[in-house]
Amino acid sequence: MTTQDVRYSRLDPELRKAHLIEATLTCLKRHGFQGASIRKICAEAGVSVGLINHHYASKDELVAEAYLAVTGRVMKLLSDAIDAAPPGPRARLSAFFQASFCAELLDPQLLDAWLAFWGAVKTAQSINQAHDHSYGEYRAILVKVLTELAAEEGWQGFDAELAAISLSALLDGLWLESGLNPQTFTPEQGVQICEAWVDGLEAGGVRRFLRPVGGC
Repeated sequence: MTTQDVRYSRLDPELRKAHLIEATLTCLKRHGFQGASIRKICAEAGVSVGLINHHYASKDELVAEAYLAVTGRVMKLLSDAIDAAPPGPRARLSAFFQASFCAELLDPQLLDAWLAFWGAVKTAQSINQAHDHSYGEYRAILVKVLTELAAEEGWQGFDAELAAISLSALLDGLWLESGLNPQTFTPEQGVQICEAWVDGLEAGGVRRFLRPVGGC
């Protein structure tokens, strides 16, 4: 065990975990999923391969944990924005959109990490499971607010799950486009596009999300 390993092992377990995750994110941003080897992550963290192998069975497991750490930060930012919004589901949705296009979430390095995560989702079960968990949480936030909007508007038979999938796909597409070319639209225009989606829902588009009569 190296001197650096000894110092690392003396850290609080949560600090050790955070240190490895940050090193993993740095390597993912710099090299992508395929290029971010365990050795490169070790070099970034300043620890030996053996020490990482002591904590994680594989690179996939470490990347999956990094994925959950990042999505946890995103979920907290979005949830805090909704909690701080004025009363009413429309205002809560607006707060969600504003937070979705804040500088922290549009950070090019964060978007690079997202692209690395997305590219790895179908290559490893642990990363796929992390993705399913995080997107389940994300859609649950949207389902809750859209269900509140439907109750306020009196939309009987509204399929909030389907509407949440639609809205989350719109947001994902905008994030991806912003990551590929930040000059395509401004954060304000990103919010404007999402607000227009809700305007369309309220103007009659809701009928596309109504369950068939007699359906479940």
